[in-house]
Amino acid sequence: MILRRHVLIFHQAALGDFLVTWPLALAMGRMFPQSRISYVTAGSKGALASRVLGVEAIDVEAGWHLLHAENADVPEQNRKLLSGAHTIVSFVSEPHDAWEHNVRRIVPDSILVQLTTKPPATMAAGEIDEVPDGLTDHVTGLLVRQLRPWKPLQAGMRQMLRSVLDRGIAYRRTPSGAVVIHPGAGKPEKCWSVDRFVSLAEQLKKQGREVRVLLGEAELEKWPGSAIERVSRVADVRKPATYLDLLDEIAQASNFVGNDSGPGHLAAMLGVPTVSLFGTPSSRWRPIGPSVKVVEKPSLNDIEVDEVLELL
Repeated sequence: MILRRHVLIFHQAALGDFLVTWPLALAMGRMFPQSRISYVTAGSKGALASRVLGVEAIDVEAGWHLLHAENADVPEQNRKLLSGAHTIVSFVSEPHDAWEHNVRRIVPDSILVQLTTKPPATMAAGEIDEVPDGLTDHVTGLLVRQLRPWKPLQAGMRQMLRSVLDRGIAYRRTPSGAVVIHPGAGKPEKCWSVDRFVSLAEQLKKQGREVRVLLGEAELEKWPGSAIERVSRVADVRKPATYLDLLDEIAQASNFVGNDSGPGHLAAMLGVPTVSLFGTPSSRWRPIGPSVKVVEKPSLNDIEVDEVLELL
């Protein structure tokens, strides 16, 4: 009989989608203290989860794509990893697809949990107290509902979510007194205007606050040179190249301001006082943590700099 002491979590999506799965990984770590908890995901995301959560990371590029092909023959190392898993969580497949067929063929008696961070908006409401207060329509609350067939996992994630809301994820931060601004997002329509972010940095500087602005490749390409020059005069512009660099920057923040984006989720979960800007309903994707303030307006253009300053 094979002794199985491994939990595999498969995930392939953007940073924000990845971070909302972390409470489940933490819950499974508590439920199975003798097991290895591993994310099978992109290398950079795996490294981030390893640093913050203490889980292991397996590069999804190492032949795992073959599971999506009919009757796939995966590399022997991958087969061994699957065979050693007593529980497999998938965010990359759907019931009865080729991926599920291949996994069940290799490990027919392992527990397979298939979840999605983008379930139908019409997902039925759960029982009283099934989802923590405030998360009824949130993506994490919808994950809790999807876990109904696996009651122990559901209870574990529900408990971990309450912990994240109350205390955040345990990670050693070194606040420097700086306000860290991340002006980017996955989609342009989620971004507050460049001029208002620059104005915010200028106003904070006048108040004597240290300001750091994190610019990724997208912002460096899309921002006018004049805007980058303006913000460089009043803020320390940082250009994190990896998710670990991003983590180091956010871990030093005393406050964080950003759009509806992955870095906002990370800051909130780490317990950084976070102001998150939404021009769409925030109930499903707002960041969660012990110190989060959301500014939600019908349009991002309706959010004024003074409102954000007041919250800071």
